[in-house]
Amino acid sequence: LPIVEKIRLIAQKVYGAQDIELSPAAQSQVDRYTRQGFGNLPICMAKTHLSLSHQPERKGVPTGFILPISDVRASIGAGFIYPLVGTVS
Repeated sequence: LPIVEKIRLIAQKVYGAQDIELSPAAQSQVDRYTRQGFGNLPICMAKTHLSLSHQPERKGVPTGFILPISDVRASIGAGFIYPLVGTVS
């Protein structure tokens, strides 16, 4: 699957999101990694541990939210791509 579809699948099936929304910076990075041949790498989501959503105050199992992807980075040596969800420090 393409990078964006892998992210969407994780967001919907694991976190209960309705969909994802990539920032322009995130989309640019996805395009770059795809061009460079790294589209086959697995995805490791980087987000708050306090909620299944991107909002720490949403406890339990929220559903139907749009999961914002602020940036997408890669750890090529370790062999994975990691989207940053919301505002991750």
